[in-house]
Order: sequence, then structure tokens, then C-alpha cells
Amino acid sequence: MQTYPVFALITGKPCLVVGGGSVAERKVQDLLMAGARVTVVSPVLTPALAAQASKGEIRHLPGDFQEEQVAGMALVIGATDDMAVNARVSAAAQARGIWVNIVDQPELCTFIVPAQVRRGDLTLAISTGGASPALARKIREDLEGHFGPEYGPYLALMQAIRARVLEARRGDPDNAALFKRLVDSPLLPALRRGDAAEVRRLLQEVLGEILDAAALAIILEKAG
Repeated sequence: MQTYPVFALITGKPCLVVGGGSVAERKVQDLLMAGARVTVVSPVLTPALAAQASKGEIRHLPGDFQEEQVAGMALVIGATDDMAVNARVSAAAQARGIWVNIVDQPELCTFIVPAQVRRGDLTLAISTGGASPALARKIREDLEGHFGPEYGPYLALMQAIRARVLEARRGDPDNAALFKRLVDSPLLPALRRGDAAEVRRLLQEVLGEILDAAALAIILEKAG
């Protein structure tokens, strides 16, 4: 299956999940993590989804799926164990030009949700085009071992550095080389070790001529 990889920006957008079981629960959590406003259609919910509905974190429409429920949604996910219902979900969404994913039924999808590794704002996505979900999971597990939890604060630090450098000298032709020097430096291993003194030393070494001590302190504070 040929695909075109994209990362959808759905913060604040309405999204629909049809199904209330464990698979639907995982899909809901992924959507919430991306900032979506999630509606779940299902006669029953897992305890976790029920708790989120009671807190107002998700909207719950009890009962069976109705085609008109897809109207106005940015994307739709079908996660029931009823193939006939899933087919109706897909048809209703596609008839309205809405992106739809039906779990484990790629022939009913207009997008595929890849296996993912998340480390803060870093997202690594793996897809086999539906050919082998098991292989996608294996690759994800391999990447999880290589890209550890330190990549979350590392990326937050790089984001804070980039913002301050561009504020100080936006458009400077040397910025690209500066950012590459940081990425190539031992900054990541220092973060992995929790060596705050070495992190400060490296930032001072690379950025000292551009940012003063106060700016470097703000960067470190924002990065946590």
C-alpha cells in the first residue's frame, strides 16, 4: 500500500472515535495527546474512558453509531469489533470528505496510524503500509531502546536555544552551523547522565558569544 506520510495538526479540532473498548481507549489517548477535542460513540466505555467522560475530558455519545455523527469532524476513527459498523463509519466519513481510520482494516482507511515512539515533542513514526504491523511494532521497540527518555528534555532545550538565538540574530547565515555544532556536541550524553554542570559548560562554550549568562539561565530553566 502506497502512502504519503504526514503529521496532522489537530489541536482544538473535533475528532470522533467509534467504539468504547481497549483499542478505542488507546486511540482516544493518542488524540488527546495531540490536543484534539474527542467525542466517543459507544453504548459502553472502559472504566478509564468513563472516568474521562465524567470529568469532561471527552464527550460521550451513548448508543449506537449514527452516520450524521461524523459531520464537522476533522477525522474519524472506527475501533469496534463489528465489521459492519466499521464499514458504515468509513462510508459516512468518506462521503463527507473526512479522513477516516478503521483499526486493522486498511481497505476502509484514508489514513493509517503508524507505530509511534514519543519523547516529549519528538515523534518517530513507523509504517509498513499495512504489510506487517508486527514488524512495525518490532522496529518501534528497537527505536524505544535507542531514543531514551532523555530526548524529551533534550528537544525542549534545543527548542529554547533556537528561540533565543533567533531572537538575538534572526537571519544570520551562521545560525545553521551553530545549531549543527550543538547537535554534534556532547550535550545529549551530558543530559543522559544528568550532568547539569557539563550542560552549562557546553552551552557557555557554544553560545557564550551570542547569549549572556542571564539568557543561558532562562534557557536552562525553560528546558527543566
